[in-house]
Amino acid sequence: MPALSHALGLMLLGGLLTGCQRPPAAQHQFTAPALAAPAAAARPEMVFLSFKVTATTAGPATITLLKSTVAAGAPKAAPTGASEMPDYLTVTTRGASREVLSSTTLEHPLRRAVETAGTDGQLRRQEVSLPEAEFFVRLTLAAQASSVRVEEFINHRPVKTTDFALPTRP
Repeated sequence: MPALSHALGLMLLGGLLTGCQRPPAAQHQFTAPALAAPAAAARPEMVFLSFKVTATTAGPATITLLKSTVAAGAPKAAPTGASEMPDYLTVTTRGASREVLSSTTLEHPLRRAVETAGTDGQLRRQEVSLPEAEFFVRLTLAAQASSVRVEEFINHRPVKTTDFALPTRP
């Protein structure tokens, strides 16, 4: 009899343990509703522009667009203070009716103010003029943008405006 009682005890224990098992994980897994991916047109875009600027013997510099690339994302805030310099450039994206859509200002790449040490050991700011330089700009790219304008300012006065067509979007 003890063997039978032992066998019944094991079956009872086995039945209890089987009843206490957790159900499969799939029955209790939370599934979030599928979210629609944002439309491609709703994602912000920016344009990376690479330019070359060359000094001329008389008059404003010649500015050439070397490369432009459109990418997803938004540019970081541009540093401020370049328009407080006497010589600077503004780069803007414009719509079909020439309205400004985004803009940035940067120190003139050919006219830089650098710190130098004088013969007396004192630091001084000195203007340096370069014959040629390259510069890079990131701008927000609105869907209606059709062109880029680069304006050159010397002594806070506009001296030249150059327009470039925007690249086609991928």
